Amino acid sequence: MASHFHEVKQGTSRVWKTALVFGMASLLMLVAACGGGPATTSSSTPLRVVSSPGQLNPDFFNPYYSTNQGGDWGAQGLLYESLYFTNLYTGDTSPWLASSYAYNSDNTQLTFILRSGVKWNDGQSLTSADVKFTFDQMVANPTLDQSGVLPLIKSVAAPDSSTVVFTLTHADSTALFRIGNAIYIVPQHVWSKIIVTPDKFANDNHPVGTGPYELTSFNSELITYNVNPNYWGKQPKVKTIQVPSIKDNTTAITDMVSGQLDWGGIGWSPDFQTQFTSKDAQHNHSWFAASNTVMLYLNLTKAPFNNLLVRKAISAAINRSQLPTGVAQYAPVANPTGIITTQQTKWVASQYQSGSFESGQSKVDGYLTQAGYTKGSDGYYRDASGKEITMAINVPTGWTDWDQDVQNIVSDLTKAGIKASTNFQSGYTPYYTAQSTSAYDVAISWTNSGPNPYYAYQALLSSTNAATASTPASGTNFESWDAATSNGYSAKTDQLLAQYQASSDPNVQMQAIQGIEDIMVSQLPVIPLTVNPYWDEYTTTHFTGWPDASNAYDAGSPFIFPDMEHVILNLTPVS
Repeated sequence: MASHFHEVKQGTSRVWKTALVFGMASLLMLVAACGGGPATTSSSTPLRVVSSPGQLNPDFFNPYYSTNQGGDWGAQGLLYESLYFTNLYTGDTSPWLASSYAYNSDNTQLTFILRSGVKWNDGQSLTSADVKFTFDQMVANPTLDQSGVLPLIKSVAAPDSSTVVFTLTHADSTALFRIGNAIYIVPQHVWSKIIVTPDKFANDNHPVGTGPYELTSFNSELITYNVNPNYWGKQPKVKTIQVPSIKDNTTAITDMVSGQLDWGGIGWSPDFQTQFTSKDAQHNHSWFAASNTVMLYLNLTKAPFNNLLVRKAISAAINRSQLPTGVAQYAPVANPTGIITTQQTKWVASQYQSGSFESGQSKVDGYLTQAGYTKGSDGYYRDASGKEITMAINVPTGWTDWDQDVQNIVSDLTKAGIKASTNFQSGYTPYYTAQSTSAYDVAISWTNSGPNPYYAYQALLSSTNAATASTPASGTNFESWDAATSNGYSAKTDQLLAQYQASSDPNVQMQAIQGIEDIMVSQLPVIPLTVNPYWDEYTTTHFTGWPDASNAYDAGSPFIFPDMEHVILNLTPVS
């Protein structure tokens, strides 16, 4: 049995995973050896959080970089904050460092009014000059733009101390999320004096932020945050947060089960859940809200994947009901539109609400025959020249849920007459490089997360994001959906994405999304498989107030930023 955890970043960035293999028997022995009951709760009991298993805590509290990008857990959210907060589960927005926002009449300008009374933890006031400085640093040092926000921004102005005006490069109603939610504001009076380039600034000497916590101590084994006594918002009830380094997934799971950790975001199998809940069913819980859709990406620059009939045959050959096995039991079958229907169902047109896929050998046979293929005596389909349909499906070794899914898919395709094989990749880098530069046949991979379907669709289908050998994919357009591969549908997709961007009218936006749904279902630029979860395990032994399906004020995972701050501010110690 093996597991991996998912860290899902917002906007145009990637999903990162770590995978480690271990035996269930070993895990159970480790759990048994830990013994003991939960720690005694007091007002000083720290909240202990899983960071990134498999590495020591880095000495890097630079808020331009999340844990995913090499920074320390907590820099984004606990120390530094964004202008607005967007609930990824509901799509609702809330003011944060800004008290309000407004677009101009054509959505080409976005203005924020800063909240009054916000101070940095050294006592100086937050002003619009700090916000402008934060973005100016990104312009001067493009590597800081980890969220890909700069292409949206033409200029930033601070006409007075509380007003920030973003002039956009085009009409874009998504700028509130991309600018307001993903960028963490830094103090000009500190960062303008650093003597190294901003991307190298470790920021480990009492970081000056607006957040609810201050860095108390750090070493590679343990980070400790304590409450900022002068925080502008309501004082947190959680007084201390500890982030220990954890050597691997096995240890992280063991520590969660034994009560040594309060909050984790670890790839979780039903076996672990059984151990976790049976240890203390009253207090140990999990909530795996849906995060993004797992796709089978076909390289549309290659034959026969550029043939729609072949794509339809491949999709029909896959028995999706057999995919959710092991860890993936928490990953239900996707909707044909690729939209996460558990929380974004209002966006799905009525004809696609049922979520059914065409399937079965008769469908496969019909599509391939129509495409000019014939089945040989060996059971495999060939074109008129006698060439078989072959494909190698890329998947990283050790990502056990996807490894199993790909093996099931290969088996389904082989039975259907399509010669497929599993192409295990030795690590994340070669896997990602191949699909982002269009150097592969087929791959299983993710889509982007966001508060509504636009964000996944934009990353997946915008022609500007298409992978080529010379220009790596932006977002997740690994399939290379563009003018050369889409029989004209890419232009229509771009038009619909632009329609959504340009308007703040919910009806206009809905029309755009449902138009893209028609293209997804009819043209199969990618093949939806299953739905990824936000991994979220927690115990109420020491703290209550965690989000769940009945109180979805947040998606819950400790690996979503700045959401983890929002969760912590809603927790209450057990008295």
